[in-house]
Amino acid sequence: MKSVCIAVLNYNGIDHLKYLLPTIEVALTNYKGLCRAIVLDNSPGDKDKIWIESHYPSIQVISAPGNDYLFSYNWLLPQLSEEIVILLNNDLKVADNFVEPLIHHFDYDDVCIVSATSLDWEGHKFTCGPSLLSRQLTLYRWGYDCDRQQLSHTLFASGGFSAVDRKKFIEIGGFNDLFYPAYCEDLDFSFRAWRKGWRCIFEPNSKVYHRNQGSWGREKSIIVEKINLRAELLFVWSSLPPIGSVAQRFFMTVWIFYLNARYGKWWATITYCQTWIEWCFKKDKYKSMKISSEEFQCLEQKLLTVVSII
Repeated sequence: MKSVCIAVLNYNGIDHLKYLLPTIEVALTNYKGLCRAIVLDNSPGDKDKIWIESHYPSIQVISAPGNDYLFSYNWLLPQLSEEIVILLNNDLKVADNFVEPLIHHFDYDDVCIVSATSLDWEGHKFTCGPSLLSRQLTLYRWGYDCDRQQLSHTLFASGGFSAVDRKKFIEIGGFNDLFYPAYCEDLDFSFRAWRKGWRCIFEPNSKVYHRNQGSWGREKSIIVEKINLRAELLFVWSSLPPIGSVAQRFFMTVWIFYLNARYGKWWATITYCQTWIEWCFKKDKYKSMKISSEEFQCLEQKLLTVVSII
């Protein structure tokens, strides 16, 4: 049985950890293999660290050099010795037996990352599922199929609640700083894993519950949307083959700009233009990420294959 480390990414998260850490302790007790839990603390100061050590002394706290968001894992994983690392955000609670369903897939050497499924905090509805790439006119779409709660291959595994082969994570290079500070870094990581011939799996028998953060203020919400749009554009431009002719893509862009103006979403058009300028300066560095149409079609077929179990 492979050794496992549960790594919780934390930033000023005591209000979250008081719900998550008790469920992790139960999950550790229920798992029969070798497993420990740590908190990777991105918080400034020692407040969170002192609280964790006083309330959960069995859980080690490792302070990151700074708040590097999900990219702090790039610093952490080379320092660990476990074969499998379960990456968790702090705003969760986990099911009693969530560890084992994730881990047994790594008996296959070509498995890179396995995602749990997630439900809302009350457990009433699923908020995660397997993901496929779809194409609409000249645009790509991806997202979770929350209604499909069955063992499947998936385009990407969530960086917030997935188990990853530590050596493969390091070999790939971890999360790509092109997507710093946030969004699409887990999509890009999984995509690069598929390109190396490794697999990404969605496992519905491993469950986590995501804490409802409540409503966002409009200003903060727009900031989040800008960061997300930037990341989505960079992923498409860096990794995916273009759809349609140059003229078709041009007219689709003009149409989107028109819709943005009509509905007062000037920030989206500005973000698009800013991201395009950024990409023009960066594309030579990341040109090896682009796949051909033939490779893309092969990946689509792989995503549809049945997941076998030892």
